[in-house]
Amino acid sequence: MRAELMKLTNNFTCRVVMGMKCSDESDEAERIRELVKESLEVGAKLWFGDLLGPLRILAFRRYGRQAINVTLRYDEILERCLKQHEECKERENEDLMDMLLKVCQDDKAEIKITRTQLKALSLVMFLGGTSTTTEAMLRTIAELINHPNVFSKIREEIKSVVGSTRLVEEFDVPSLPYLQAVVKESLRLHPPLPVIVKECREDCKIKDFDIPNKTMVAINVYAIMRDTNIWDYPNDFQPERFLVSSKENDGMEYIPFGARRRVCPGSKLALSMINITIAAMIQCFDWKLVGGEGDIMLRLICKLDQASLCPWFNH
Repeated sequence: MRAELMKLTNNFTCRVVMGMKCSDESDEAERIRELVKESLEVGAKLWFGDLLGPLRILAFRRYGRQAINVTLRYDEILERCLKQHEECKERENEDLMDMLLKVCQDDKAEIKITRTQLKALSLVMFLGGTSTTTEAMLRTIAELINHPNVFSKIREEIKSVVGSTRLVEEFDVPSLPYLQAVVKESLRLHPPLPVIVKECREDCKIKDFDIPNKTMVAINVYAIMRDTNIWDYPNDFQPERFLVSSKENDGMEYIPFGARRRVCPGSKLALSMINITIAAMIQCFDWKLVGGEGDIMLRLICKLDQASLCPWFNH
């Protein structure tokens, strides 16, 4: 299931960012998928090495050449894609790359971006959402298998709104509040990035701690969204809490995608994809755990090379 959802996420992001399919079995699609996998692995290792301060040079010596090789291969794909967009200017549906190209080529644009920056932004959008969105969907699926009553409620909601003659579509999602509450609750319990790391841009003080400028600070998102001072029964899966609460809009209490100026730029895109994918799967399939009764045990594991969900989803 993980492989199929990863393929779906790759294809969705490719279409939005670059206007190309990544769901078939062509050589180009396979190269992109392998490149995504390799990028996530080497990127995680370099990120971990960056936390080691003066010892970060050891991580770069070990994985730096691999990172450069991956970057050059990405650059080749993105450059080819850019040229295709430039040659085909009269496109019916614009994607992100079309919009960025217009800004890049506009001498009067208020904000100037270079071709290199354009490719870098496209790459960030593509890589940033692939693994995290896939894992968010897998965790939501696991929670719904563990809570069949919640699954049934969503199916009834979809049936009452969409009916039985067509497939649920993106424009239906705003009319499915319980579905949205379930996805929000899953993201609260299982944030895509349990810990996010930021660099201080100025000296600051948090309680009794002085934090100098340029200090790397780790923010425990997992702990914040399970804090008993904020949430009632924080370790329980209770989607109903989001039907009566607005904590996701209150600032720093609900931050599965970060917050404020540093919030993930692709968060709305990811939420849209998670909601419509989960809705379609509930509408079309009955779910059960292969091998008998019982719950899927979700656990938090920090791994640098692959996702951390239970092995059922690896097959």
